[in-house]
Amino acid sequence: MNRARRTPHTRLRTRLGAGLGAALTTALVASGAGLATPATAAPAAPPSSAWASEHRAFGLLEILSPAAILGALDGTAQPGTLLGLQRPSWGFPDLTGLLTVTESVQWLRDGKPIDGATGDSYLPTLADAGSNLQAVVTGKVLGFLPVDAVTGVVRVLVPGGGGGGGGSTTDPLEATQLPRLTGIPGVGSLLQVLDPVWSLPGVSTTYQWFADDAAIPGATGQTFVPGLEQAGTTIYVQVTGVLAGLPLVSVLTNHLPIPAAPAEELGATSQPTVSGTPKVGKVLTVSDPAWNTDGVAHGYQWLRDGAPVEGATLAAYQLTPADLGHAVSATVTGTKEGWTSATVDSNALTATLGDAIVATLQPRVTGTAALGQALTATPGTWGAGETPVVAYQWLRDGSPVSGATASSYAVTVADLGRDLALRVTATRTGYAPGSFTTAALPVARATTSTTAKAARKKIRQGRAAVLTITVDAAPASPDGKVAITEGGRTLKTFSIAKGSKKVRIKKLATGKHTLRVGYLGSETTADSRARKVVVRVLKKRKR
Repeated sequence: MNRARRTPHTRLRTRLGAGLGAALTTALVASGAGLATPATAAPAAPPSSAWASEHRAFGLLEILSPAAILGALDGTAQPGTLLGLQRPSWGFPDLTGLLTVTESVQWLRDGKPIDGATGDSYLPTLADAGSNLQAVVTGKVLGFLPVDAVTGVVRVLVPGGGGGGGGSTTDPLEATQLPRLTGIPGVGSLLQVLDPVWSLPGVSTTYQWFADDAAIPGATGQTFVPGLEQAGTTIYVQVTGVLAGLPLVSVLTNHLPIPAAPAEELGATSQPTVSGTPKVGKVLTVSDPAWNTDGVAHGYQWLRDGAPVEGATLAAYQLTPADLGHAVSATVTGTKEGWTSATVDSNALTATLGDAIVATLQPRVTGTAALGQALTATPGTWGAGETPVVAYQWLRDGSPVSGATASSYAVTVADLGRDLALRVTATRTGYAPGSFTTAALPVARATTSTTAKAARKKIRQGRAAVLTITVDAAPASPDGKVAITEGGRTLKTFSIAKGSKKVRIKKLATGKHTLRVGYLGSETTADSRARKVVVRVLKKRKR
């Protein structure tokens, strides 16, 4: 024999106890009238099928006291009469205080939900006239076990149409002459209701003023002064007659259109001023003008040669390359509720070149500063904005090297012994060019070798010693001087531009002479020394 499947709800009921049976209860309002006690109402009408299908009860709640509508009279209500809601009391056998009941409210018109009517009170409007009103209080346990408590029905009477009462007289209360709204319609003008003529004596009269069919809060007297918020609306009054034992009777006055309040015109008592340094990249600001009233809000629009700059709608504006050479100004528009807006023009400033751009990452040179080697330039980074156009100029001892304007440079003989550097110039539209010169790179002088050889190692007194001296500085030329010394004494100094030279040393005394020959170097060539040369001077032969 198959066992019936136990749903989660069945299991939950089992846990909570058999005493929590199905408890969907329809509450009927108690007898009586007035705002302090529940009003007599017709039996509860079942909500629409759509409502019922969405609000099923699972039987875990019990309603200990019913929900009721307060403020109705003999089960009826008038448009403009506030209805209140008395919520039900809930009970949980054996579990009171352990579970929380959450509640929600929905007012119904003829069984259908009224949009936005979810509070503990509801003010019937003329749209509710002739309809049946109810309220549904939905209780939930654990967030998924709803039980609905439905009030009785309150019928909303059609104004002037009676609808229920039950006094001792059989004569109905009616207005034999309708009320009339008088006064000059306009903001700040006093309007007054002329009461209707009622068919019965002893009638108390109440008033509710409306603007475009919306009740004006607090406007319940016989007179009313429209404010700015009523400008452009239509005003009328619902006048209600109250006589003990008879249904309320409400009638409407004539309608008075309230003209829109004429706007006052804003006027500037001073001009806005644009200030700041008018260079590309700099920020200009515009001051607010003074007005003929307080509380004026401001809007801004920057102009370039009188045409609006797209997106430039703040009080500050940063000049761009597009502004270079153009007149930049601003308009300031003042606005205030109830006043016509006004726009005022500022002075204009002509935008000039921005400050020279600056390298945020410095250019540099890589490579070895030696003859025949290549040096390469890295242009660096030049701040935010469009990528600048970069130009190069290589420098030798601070002076431009003719034709050396590429990003790389091969070291030549002319650079030997000199300092090389690179000047990078960056140009960005709208700004003055920026430049940066790298640190100097010294290029070593050409190495040299010097040799010296005596034509004769022995000579007779009175004859000159002949030395052949050679200086090799390839690929450079040995443009320095050569010195011949003996014992720290310089015997002779001479140039050797062609790299080799024969030199005669005269007047050497008899004896051994150790000569030293050295190339002294130049700006482009290094110094060097030859091996020592020994020459012996012999005495003259006797004849």
